[in-house]
Amino acid sequence: MIIRSYSRILLILCVLTSGITALTAQNVNIAVLGVENLNRDPRYDYLEGMILGVMMYDFTRVDDVSLVERARIDRIIDEQNLRLTGLLNDEDTARQVGQLAGADYLIEGDYAFLGRDLVINMRIMDSAEGTTTAVSVRGYTENSIHELAEQIVKEITGKPVILAGIEGERSLLSLSDEEPGSIEFYCNFIDGEIFVDEEFYGYTPGGRIPTLLEDLSPGAHTIRVEGGNDFGEIIWPEILFVDWERTVDVKTGRKSVVRAVINHFNRLIINTRDIYSESWHLEPGNTESIVVDEDGTYVDRNGKTIPVRIRMNASIEDERPVIHIRIDAEDENYSWDFDSEVDEINLEESAGPVEIDFERDWYSSHYWSVELTVRRNDLWQGMHRGEPSPR
Repeated sequence: MIIRSYSRILLILCVLTSGITALTAQNVNIAVLGVENLNRDPRYDYLEGMILGVMMYDFTRVDDVSLVERARIDRIIDEQNLRLTGLLNDEDTARQVGQLAGADYLIEGDYAFLGRDLVINMRIMDSAEGTTTAVSVRGYTENSIHELAEQIVKEITGKPVILAGIEGERSLLSLSDEEPGSIEFYCNFIDGEIFVDEEFYGYTPGGRIPTLLEDLSPGAHTIRVEGGNDFGEIIWPEILFVDWERTVDVKTGRKSVVRAVINHFNRLIINTRDIYSESWHLEPGNTESIVVDEDGTYVDRNGKTIPVRIRMNASIEDERPVIHIRIDAEDENYSWDFDSEVDEINLEESAGPVEIDFERDWYSSHYWSVELTVRRNDLWQGMHRGEPSPR
């Protein structure tokens, strides 16, 4: 008896489960009635077609949703002598139309253009229950409609879907309807020529005084500052000398803030060329040593990593400075030893991909000054003007 009871229960559960599975596997039929222009301005009527077109396309991309042909809806409306706009305001009539058309849900909505964005509202009526839910979105791109369609699909199927994407960033609005944007532009350079989309706009005042670039259509705009032959920025690691240039995505009705930092090419070259630079004092009677062990690895103009190791040991022995320098560059080793009593030593020598600049001076019988600089030999001042390397 117990076994038979369990068998009956299992049979009932199987029947119920199969029924649920069959129900959820069925497509949901929807009828999109239309969207109304709340602005009452015919200039924005074109948006109705765009909203409906994108939304209907989205519904065809969802496996669990089927669209009721608009011709069937129009025929029923004509036969019943009804008005399509605002149909969902009359629950009984709307349910009757939905059932006659074979639509599980009826969808209608409206939109308003607010100068920068569209506000789109959609109402969804369950034809069987007569219940109505609402969804809305605010934006100005195609993705706004995709997001609205996502909300509708989730309401009627209970399943989340993703319909928005990168391609949907296109604006829905006609260029004539989009409010211009602007750029508040700061630049540290004085009297640089400003170009917007390769059209001359004016001169940079420098410092904290901005230049307001106004009446820019929404979308990408290129700003370039021409500072002459000696000023701009460098593209690394190739070391290309170019004007400062950026592309800015201007939003409709909004202001972007952009800051340009322009430097003298020689300054940028020096800051990059010197991979190590330091100075010290050696005083008679001081037993402490100066020990240097630094990694000077860099990436050259061809994008190749150049391993460099810099080592130095300096100390006072027998009242005179004794200094040993070693440079390991790529697969070669270079070394120099100094223990002379002469007052001044100046050394400039190449060590493969780098060069060494070493100085030792005696100052007023009080101390020795020691300076060591290691530089890349593929960079030099004036190279942006085409001047040859001094080496």
